[in-house]
Amino acid sequence: MLLFGPLYHLTQHTDRLMALHEAHRILRPGGLLFGAAISRFASVLDGLCQGLLDDPAFVQIVERDLMDGQHRNPMNHPAYFTTAFFHDPKELEAEIQESGFLYERTLPIEGPLWLFPDVAASFHDQRRREPFLRLVRRLEQEPSLLGASAHLLAIARKEGQR
Repeated sequence: MLLFGPLYHLTQHTDRLMALHEAHRILRPGGLLFGAAISRFASVLDGLCQGLLDDPAFVQIVERDLMDGQHRNPMNHPAYFTTAFFHDPKELEAEIQESGFLYERTLPIEGPLWLFPDVAASFHDQRRREPFLRLVRRLEQEPSLLGASAHLLAIARKEGQR
């Protein structure tokens, strides 16, 4: 089952748990859940890359993101995203477990490489591709770098036989 949206568009913990409980209810025993989330650190990293931290209003958004994950854009600036919830990787794991799923792992969707402008060139250059992919695979397995990915993918299983 794909759960892409509710874990970041539902800003209240109880609402996210309700969505997860409903996913658990309708998923067959042994079925897999793939739940997408936005990293708690996405705004600050994006702000550093884009030069957005020069705007005191954006800095306030980032401060709240880091404090409690509640992302707000009161001025509706088009570059500052919308109302959302940003997960700490451990918090995402806890919500998945709290909803009754057997948590398996969280993967980075982009990993930290979304921060570097020449990623596509490294992939498309035949000489650089294999060393590049080898490093990417190592980074995506490193738990301490999980929050550096803008998006996370939690994988969990409903207990029971398939």
